[in-house]
Amino acid sequence: MKLHDIAKRMPGWYAARRSIYLKSAPGRGKTETLSLAPTILAAKYPGKSFGLVILNGPLLTPGDVLGYLMPRRLDNGRLESVFTDPFWFRTREGKRLDEYDGGVIVVDEADKMDTDLKKIMGEAALSGRLGPHFIPEGWVIWMAGNRATDRSGSTKELDHLINRRMEIDVTDDIEGWLEWASANGLLPLTQAFAAQNPQIVFTEGVPDKQGAWCTPRSLAGWDRYLREVTGGTENIPDDPLLAEEASGMIGVGGSSQYFAFVRLEREMPRFEKIVADPTGTKVPENKPDAAMLIAYNLAHRVCDKTIKPVITYVQRLEKEFAITFAKAACTRNSDLVIHPAMREWTSKNASLLAALSR
Repeated sequence: MKLHDIAKRMPGWYAARRSIYLKSAPGRGKTETLSLAPTILAAKYPGKSFGLVILNGPLLTPGDVLGYLMPRRLDNGRLESVFTDPFWFRTREGKRLDEYDGGVIVVDEADKMDTDLKKIMGEAALSGRLGPHFIPEGWVIWMAGNRATDRSGSTKELDHLINRRMEIDVTDDIEGWLEWASANGLLPLTQAFAAQNPQIVFTEGVPDKQGAWCTPRSLAGWDRYLREVTGGTENIPDDPLLAEEASGMIGVGGSSQYFAFVRLEREMPRFEKIVADPTGTKVPENKPDAAMLIAYNLAHRVCDKTIKPVITYVQRLEKEFAITFAKAACTRNSDLVIHPAMREWTSKNASLLAALSR
C-alpha cells in the first residue's frame, strides 16, 4: 500500500481500533506518515482534539513501558507497591493523554524491540491493557518497522501478535514522494534527481557492505543539510568536500549522480531569461535529465506574475516534462490551478487536466 493510501485509510483504522503494523525497507516515510494521524483525524471528527506520541521501540525498557514500582503507605500503616505512569503518558506539549479526545501512539522501529517488550506493547496495542495501566479511551497504538530481510537488527516476531494485528507492506511510490518533496520545499535539484533516479532512491534492500546509502529518508536529510550550508541557493557549489559529505549520507553512488545534476544545472538557462524570452530561450533536446531539472526549477520559482511566459516556454518541452512542471508548481502553490493561464493550458490538454485533477 502506498503512503498516500495509508493516510486515506487511517480514519477507518482508527474507528475500528485496529492494531496496525507498517513494514518496509528503511527510510520509506512510515513514521512521518503515521505522525499525520492527529491532523487527519481532526478533519474527520471536527471539534475534537487528538494527540501524538512517538516512541523509539529499541530504546525502551520494561520500566519505561510499565512505569516504576513505588512504595505507598496505607492508613493501617502497611506498605504496598504501586506503578507510576509511564513517561510517555504525556505528549510533547506537556498534556496528559486523557486531556485529549484521543490520539495515536506510534512505536517506531518496533521490529527491533526486545521480545519481552514486543509482548507488552503488542498486548497494549491489541487490548489497551499495559500491565497495571489501561491506555486512555480514544487512543490507539500503531507500529512501524523493517523486515527481517532488511538486515536492520530485527528480532523475532511473535505469531500470536501477527495473527491479531493488521500488517501493511508499504509500497515504494516515487510520484507520491515527489509530491511530498515539493510540498515540503525540497530543492528542485533534489526532486529532479529523484525523478530521474528512482532506482537509486528506492533501492531494494540494504548494501552488501555496510555504509551510507540512498533512501527517501537519507535523501531528504541530505537536502535539509544542503539547504542549511548553502542557504538554499540555486547554484550549489561543485565542491569535493560537499560531495564527500553527500557520500556520508546518500552513499558514493548517490553522491556521484547527485553532483552530476549539480554540474548539469549550471548549463541550464536562467529563470529570468526564460521569463523575458520564453519563445527564444533554448530548450534541451534529447536530454531528459536537463529537461527534468528545468521542469522542477521552473516549478520552484514560478508565481502568478510569471506563470504565463513560463507556460509558453514549458509547452516547448516534451509532454511528460510539461506535466511534471504543472504538478510540481501546483503542489507548491495551489492558487496557480485557477490562474487564467493555467486554466487555458489545461483546457487544451486532457492529460494535463487529468494529472492536476489527481
